[in-house]
Amino acid sequence: MSSFFYAAYKIVKIAVYPLSWILLLLALALFGLWRDRRRLLQTCLVAALVLTYGLSLPPVARTLARTLEHRYPEPARIEKQPATPLYDAVVVLAGGVSRRGGLRAEDRLKPASLERLLCGRSLMGQGLAPVLVLSGGNADPFTDYAPEAEVMARTLRTFGPTPGTIETEPHSQTTYENAVETKKLLGARVRIALVTSAIHMPRAMALFRQQGFEPTAFPCGYLAGPRESGITEYLPDIQNLHHSTRAINEWVGLWLYELAGKAARD
Repeated sequence: MSSFFYAAYKIVKIAVYPLSWILLLLALALFGLWRDRRRLLQTCLVAALVLTYGLSLPPVARTLARTLEHRYPEPARIEKQPATPLYDAVVVLAGGVSRRGGLRAEDRLKPASLERLLCGRSLMGQGLAPVLVLSGGNADPFTDYAPEAEVMARTLRTFGPTPGTIETEPHSQTTYENAVETKKLLGARVRIALVTSAIHMPRAMALFRQQGFEPTAFPCGYLAGPRESGITEYLPDIQNLHHSTRAINEWVGLWLYELAGKAARD
Protein backbone atom coordinates (compact mmCIF):
# COMPACT_ATOMS: atom_id res chain seq x y z
CA MET A 1 0.00 0.00 0.00
CA SER A 2 1.46 3.37 -1.02
CA SER A 3 2.14 5.97 1.66
CA PHE A 4 -0.59 8.23 0.24
CA PHE A 5 -3.32 5.61 0.30
CA TYR A 6 -2.24 4.29 3.69
CA ALA A 7 -2.35 7.82 5.13
CA ALA A 8 -5.84 8.24 3.65
CA TYR A 9 -6.84 4.89 5.15
CA LYS A 10 -5.64 5.97 8.59
CA ILE A 11 -7.47 9.30 8.38
CA VAL A 12 -10.74 7.67 7.29
CA LYS A 13 -10.36 5.12 10.08
CA ILE A 14 -10.43 7.91 12.65
CA ALA A 15 -14.04 8.58 11.64
CA VAL A 16 -15.22 5.40 13.39
CA TYR A 17 -13.66 6.32 16.74
CA PRO A 18 -16.18 7.33 19.45
CA LEU A 19 -13.91 10.23 20.42
CA SER A 20 -14.39 11.61 16.90
CA TRP A 21 -18.16 11.38 17.31
CA ILE A 22 -17.97 13.13 20.69
CA LEU A 23 -15.83 15.96 19.31
CA LEU A 24 -18.22 16.38 16.38
CA LEU A 25 -21.17 16.64 18.76
CA LEU A 26 -19.34 19.24 20.84
CA ALA A 27 -18.49 21.21 17.68
CA LEU A 28 -22.16 21.16 16.69
CA ALA A 29 -23.06 22.31 20.21
CA LEU A 30 -20.70 25.27 19.83
CA PHE A 31 -22.31 26.05 16.49
CA GLY A 32 -25.71 25.95 18.19
CA LEU A 33 -24.46 28.31 20.88
CA TRP A 34 -22.98 30.69 18.30
CA ARG A 35 -26.16 30.74 16.18
CA ASP A 36 -28.42 30.82 19.24
CA ARG A 37 -30.02 27.48 18.38
CA ARG A 38 -30.92 26.28 21.83
CA ARG A 39 -32.45 22.97 20.76
CA LEU A 40 -29.37 21.97 18.71
CA LEU A 41 -27.10 22.97 21.61
CA GLN A 42 -29.04 20.92 24.15
CA THR A 43 -29.38 17.87 21.89
CA CYS A 44 -25.69 17.73 21.04
CA LEU A 45 -24.54 18.25 24.61
CA VAL A 46 -26.84 15.52 25.92
CA ALA A 47 -25.78 13.14 23.12
CA ALA A 48 -22.07 13.79 23.80
CA LEU A 49 -22.58 13.21 27.54
CA VAL A 50 -24.53 9.97 27.03
CA LEU A 51 -22.01 8.66 24.49
CA THR A 52 -19.01 9.48 26.68
CA TYR A 53 -20.54 8.06 29.84
CA GLY A 54 -22.04 4.97 28.18
CA LEU A 55 -18.94 3.83 26.30
CA SER A 56 -16.78 4.43 29.40
CA LEU A 57 -18.81 2.05 31.61
CA PRO A 58 -17.43 -1.41 32.42
CA PRO A 59 -20.56 -3.36 31.34
CA VAL A 60 -20.73 -1.60 27.96
CA ALA A 61 -17.02 -2.04 27.19
CA ARG A 62 -17.12 -5.64 28.42
CA THR A 63 -20.16 -6.49 26.29
CA LEU A 64 -18.72 -4.90 23.15
CA ALA A 65 -15.44 -6.78 23.59
CA ARG A 66 -17.22 -10.07 24.31
CA THR A 67 -19.16 -9.93 21.02
CA LEU A 68 -15.82 -10.52 19.30
CA GLU A 69 -13.75 -12.38 21.85
CA HIS A 70 -16.28 -15.15 22.53
CA ARG A 71 -15.69 -16.56 19.04
CA TYR A 72 -12.25 -17.86 19.97
CA PRO A 73 -11.93 -18.99 23.60
CA GLU A 74 -8.50 -19.24 25.11
CA PRO A 75 -7.01 -22.61 24.07
CA ALA A 76 -5.79 -25.09 26.66
CA ARG A 77 -2.04 -25.37 27.07
CA ILE A 78 -0.53 -28.42 25.41
CA GLU A 79 1.14 -30.28 28.28
CA LYS A 80 3.03 -32.84 26.22
CA GLN A 81 5.18 -31.73 23.30
CA PRO A 82 3.98 -33.39 20.08
CA ALA A 83 6.29 -35.87 18.34
CA THR A 84 6.01 -33.85 15.13
CA PRO A 85 5.01 -30.17 14.75
CA LEU A 86 1.26 -29.62 14.40
CA TYR A 87 1.69 -26.51 12.24
CA ASP A 88 3.98 -25.24 9.50
CA ALA A 89 4.51 -21.96 11.34
CA VAL A 90 3.46 -19.82 14.28
CA VAL A 91 2.47 -16.39 12.93
CA VAL A 92 2.49 -13.43 15.33
CA LEU A 93 0.89 -10.14 14.23
CA ALA A 94 2.46 -6.92 15.50
CA GLY A 95 0.31 -4.71 17.71
CA GLY A 96 2.19 -1.44 17.74
CA VAL A 97 5.54 0.07 18.69
CA SER A 98 6.33 3.10 20.85
CA ARG A 99 9.00 4.92 18.88
CA ARG A 100 12.27 6.30 20.21
CA GLY A 101 12.46 9.95 21.12
CA GLY A 102 12.09 12.16 24.17
CA LEU A 103 13.20 10.06 27.14
CA ARG A 104 12.84 6.79 25.19
CA ALA A 105 16.25 5.73 23.87
CA GLU A 106 14.99 3.10 21.42
CA ASP A 107 11.85 1.64 19.90
CA ARG A 108 9.83 -0.39 22.37
CA LEU A 109 6.96 -2.80 21.81
CA LYS A 110 3.55 -1.62 22.97
CA PRO A 111 1.81 -3.94 25.46
CA ALA A 112 -0.28 -5.66 22.76
CA SER A 113 2.80 -6.47 20.66
CA LEU A 114 4.75 -7.74 23.65
CA GLU A 115 1.87 -9.91 24.82
CA ARG A 116 1.46 -11.45 21.36
CA LEU A 117 5.20 -12.02 21.09
CA LEU A 118 5.35 -13.85 24.41
CA CYS A 119 2.38 -15.99 23.39
CA GLY A 120 4.08 -16.93 20.11
CA ARG A 121 7.33 -17.73 21.89
CA SER A 122 5.42 -19.97 24.30
CA LEU A 123 3.87 -21.91 21.39
CA MET A 124 7.30 -22.41 19.87
CA GLY A 125 8.52 -23.70 23.21
CA GLN A 126 5.71 -26.27 23.13
CA GLY A 127 7.07 -27.55 19.82
CA LEU A 128 4.00 -26.67 17.77
CA ALA A 129 5.90 -25.42 14.70
CA PRO A 130 9.44 -25.20 13.30
CA VAL A 131 9.10 -21.57 12.17
CA LEU A 132 8.06 -18.37 13.97
CA VAL A 133 6.90 -15.59 11.64
CA LEU A 134 6.76 -12.02 12.99
CA SER A 135 4.51 -9.90 10.78
CA GLY A 136 4.34 -6.11 10.75
CA GLY A 137 5.80 -3.15 8.87
CA ASN A 138 6.02 0.54 9.64
CA ALA A 139 2.56 1.72 10.71
CA ASP A 140 3.48 5.42 10.48
CA PRO A 141 2.82 6.70 6.93
CA PHE A 142 4.72 9.94 7.52
CA THR A 143 8.04 8.75 9.02
CA ASP A 144 10.59 6.18 7.95
CA TYR A 145 10.70 3.99 11.05
CA ALA A 146 12.02 0.46 11.46
CA PRO A 147 9.34 -2.20 10.73
CA GLU A 148 7.51 -3.47 13.80
CA ALA A 149 8.53 -7.04 12.91
CA GLU A 150 12.19 -6.09 13.31
CA VAL A 151 11.55 -4.53 16.73
CA MET A 152 9.74 -7.73 17.73
CA ALA A 153 12.66 -9.86 16.53
CA ARG A 154 15.16 -7.71 18.43
CA THR A 155 13.05 -7.94 21.59
CA LEU A 156 12.69 -11.68 21.19
CA ARG A 157 16.46 -12.12 21.12
CA THR A 158 16.72 -10.52 24.57
CA PHE A 159 14.70 -13.44 26.00
CA GLY A 160 17.36 -15.95 24.99
CA PRO A 161 17.34 -18.71 22.35
CA THR A 162 14.03 -19.50 20.67
CA PRO A 163 13.36 -23.02 19.34
CA GLY A 164 13.07 -23.13 15.57
CA THR A 165 13.64 -20.50 12.90
CA ILE A 166 12.57 -16.85 13.15
CA GLU A 167 11.40 -15.14 9.97
CA THR A 168 10.23 -11.53 9.70
CA GLU A 169 7.60 -10.06 7.40
CA PRO A 170 8.40 -6.30 7.45
CA HIS A 171 6.17 -4.92 4.68
CA SER A 172 2.55 -5.04 5.90
CA GLN A 173 0.73 -2.00 7.25
CA THR A 174 -2.77 -3.46 7.74
CA THR A 175 -4.19 -6.81 8.84
CA TYR A 176 -5.09 -7.57 5.23
CA GLU A 177 -1.48 -6.98 4.22
CA ASN A 178 -0.33 -9.15 7.15
CA ALA A 179 -2.15 -12.03 5.48
CA VAL A 180 -1.02 -11.20 1.92
CA GLU A 181 2.66 -10.69 2.77
CA THR A 182 2.79 -13.72 5.07
CA LYS A 183 1.37 -15.83 2.22
CA LYS A 184 4.21 -14.61 -0.02
CA LEU A 185 6.69 -15.57 2.68
CA LEU A 186 5.32 -19.01 3.54
CA GLY A 187 4.03 -20.10 0.13
CA ALA A 188 2.62 -23.64 0.34
CA ARG A 189 3.03 -23.78 4.12
CA VAL A 190 -0.59 -23.06 5.03
CA ARG A 191 -1.13 -24.77 8.41
CA ILE A 192 -0.45 -21.95 10.86
CA ALA A 193 -0.99 -21.12 14.51
CA LEU A 194 -2.20 -17.51 14.35
CA VAL A 195 -1.40 -15.27 17.32
CA THR A 196 -3.01 -11.88 17.92
CA SER A 197 -5.18 -10.11 20.49
CA ALA A 198 -8.49 -11.85 21.20
CA ILE A 199 -10.54 -8.85 20.07
CA HIS A 200 -8.60 -8.73 16.79
CA MET A 201 -8.75 -12.47 16.11
CA PRO A 202 -12.08 -12.63 14.16
CA ARG A 203 -10.81 -10.14 11.57
CA ALA A 204 -7.38 -11.75 11.38
CA MET A 205 -8.79 -15.26 10.95
CA ALA A 206 -11.15 -14.13 8.19
CA LEU A 207 -8.36 -12.40 6.27
CA PHE A 208 -5.87 -15.26 6.60
CA ARG A 209 -8.47 -17.81 5.48
CA GLN A 210 -9.15 -15.71 2.41
CA GLN A 211 -5.46 -16.02 1.46
CA GLY A 212 -5.67 -19.82 1.53
CA PHE A 213 -4.27 -20.43 5.00
CA GLU A 214 -5.61 -23.08 7.38
CA PRO A 215 -5.25 -21.06 10.58
CA THR A 216 -5.82 -22.16 14.16
CA ALA A 217 -6.53 -19.30 16.53
CA PHE A 218 -4.32 -18.71 19.56
CA PRO A 219 -5.73 -15.47 20.99
CA CYS A 220 -4.24 -13.54 23.89
CA GLY A 221 -4.98 -10.35 25.81
CA TYR A 222 -8.71 -10.74 26.46
CA LEU A 223 -10.46 -7.47 27.36
CA ALA A 224 -13.82 -8.89 28.51
CA GLY A 225 -13.14 -9.56 32.17
CA PRO A 226 -15.50 -10.36 35.05
CA ARG A 227 -18.16 -8.03 36.39
CA GLU A 228 -16.86 -5.15 38.49
CA SER A 229 -17.77 -5.07 42.17
CA GLY A 230 -20.21 -2.60 43.68
CA ILE A 231 -20.47 0.95 42.43
CA THR A 232 -17.41 0.65 40.18
CA GLU A 233 -19.64 -1.12 37.65
CA TYR A 234 -21.32 2.25 37.06
CA LEU A 235 -18.29 4.54 37.19
CA PRO A 236 -16.77 5.69 33.88
CA ASP A 237 -13.14 4.93 33.15
CA ILE A 238 -10.88 6.01 30.28
CA GLN A 239 -9.65 2.42 29.83
CA ASN A 240 -13.22 1.28 29.18
CA LEU A 241 -13.62 3.98 26.54
CA HIS A 242 -10.46 2.63 24.91
CA HIS A 243 -11.81 -0.93 24.97
CA SER A 244 -15.13 0.19 23.48
CA THR A 245 -13.23 2.02 20.75
CA ARG A 246 -11.20 -1.09 19.92
CA ALA A 247 -14.33 -3.22 19.65
CA ILE A 248 -16.12 -0.74 17.39
CA ASN A 249 -13.01 -0.41 15.24
CA GLU A 250 -12.80 -4.20 14.86
CA TRP A 251 -16.46 -4.57 13.89
CA VAL A 252 -16.23 -1.81 11.29
CA GLY A 253 -13.00 -3.26 9.90
CA LEU A 254 -14.50 -6.74 9.67
CA TRP A 255 -17.61 -5.49 7.88
CA LEU A 256 -15.63 -3.38 5.42
CA TYR A 257 -13.27 -6.23 4.53
CA GLU A 258 -16.24 -8.59 4.03
CA LEU A 259 -18.00 -6.04 1.80
CA ALA A 260 -14.79 -5.67 -0.24
CA GLY A 261 -14.53 -9.46 -0.60
CA LYS A 262 -11.16 -9.56 1.15
CA ALA A 263 -12.26 -11.56 4.19
CA ALA A 264 -13.75 -15.04 4.39
CA ARG A 265 -16.80 -15.44 6.62
CA ASP A 266 -16.67 -17.79 9.61
